[in-house]
Amino acid sequence: MTGERSLYAQLPAEISPEKLWWRRLFIRLGAWEYWPLFVFNIPTIGIWLWNAIKSRDLFFVTLTNPGIPYGGFFGASKSSIIAAIPKDFKPKSAAIPKGTTFEILQQKLEESGISFPVIAKPEVGERGWLIAKIQTGEELLAYVKAHPIDLIIQEYVDLPLELGVFVYMMPDGSGGAVSSICEKHFLQVQGDGRSSLGQLILSQDRAVLQYEKLRNQFGHRWEEVLAAGEILMLEPIGNHCRGTMFLDRNDQIDDTIKDQMIGLLKSMPGVYYGRFDLRTQSWETLKKGAEIRILEFNGTNSDVSHIFQPGYSLWTAYREIAFHWDIMHKIALKNRQLDHKSASFKEILAALVIYFRYKRTNR
Repeated sequence: MTGERSLYAQLPAEISPEKLWWRRLFIRLGAWEYWPLFVFNIPTIGIWLWNAIKSRDLFFVTLTNPGIPYGGFFGASKSSIIAAIPKDFKPKSAAIPKGTTFEILQQKLEESGISFPVIAKPEVGERGWLIAKIQTGEELLAYVKAHPIDLIIQEYVDLPLELGVFVYMMPDGSGGAVSSICEKHFLQVQGDGRSSLGQLILSQDRAVLQYEKLRNQFGHRWEEVLAAGEILMLEPIGNHCRGTMFLDRNDQIDDTIKDQMIGLLKSMPGVYYGRFDLRTQSWETLKKGAEIRILEFNGTNSDVSHIFQPGYSLWTAYREIAFHWDIMHKIALKNRQLDHKSASFKEILAALVIYFRYKRTNR
């Protein structure tokens, strides 16, 4: 799937910044899935506060997953979260501490059996921040030099179906459910034998919102005419903020998928709520528990990704969010009964200062 085409298919490959600004405004006004995150989440603050009142604890979310620092709400280590997942479900990866020399980096990749292309990502981060698909050693060296922070290098998992699967259970193992499955369709264009690449990009609203990045990346091919039916992947990273289309595939949820995902969740001590981002060969392999690679696990900061399907009801989206915050609240109460303690205001404040300073200095 190449995404939505708009009324702009006949535009020239170049467009003035002023016209592009207005078009982007109308794109965002016309579809809430493109709203800025801080705008979309304004009602979520009320949902959080309501559940905090019920819990008598402003930071109850830090109790939902006691096995992850702060419940996975922010600042969690990706490698430590995924470490407990069985080896057969993980891509090959290597932790690259800040300051690692290129010689040691090469050695780590060889020891891990990782070959190019690779995915590089920060050890701490979210929503596709600084994630890159890297094709060569020279590109990797440039990436490491540009981002002198703790990193993770993963083998690129070339399986066709990428999903976000939301799963939860109570601390005693009861009440487990898969509550959301999102299928990800990467940002791409399909040639018609007449239009240039630049025109194809401008003909798709989703791509227009990524215009500067795409112009920089594909500028040398901007006037190239793609053959009819030829598909060009524009963005290989499956994040909504980077142009990926999220589709509601809750119709696929059944007992076999539930059993597979609850089993994976149970392999992670102290973790009861979150979203597995994974790749697999097909729906059949997912149900069989075969050819599954877990790319990441996100805790209490997880989006219920299927709500971002184009045309999804905004009211229904907030209802889904409210339902999942209520689940977090109920899990937190159970963990409190097991003598787990939520983070204090002082701990949260100190951690947030460190986290935002880290994000600000590593753009």
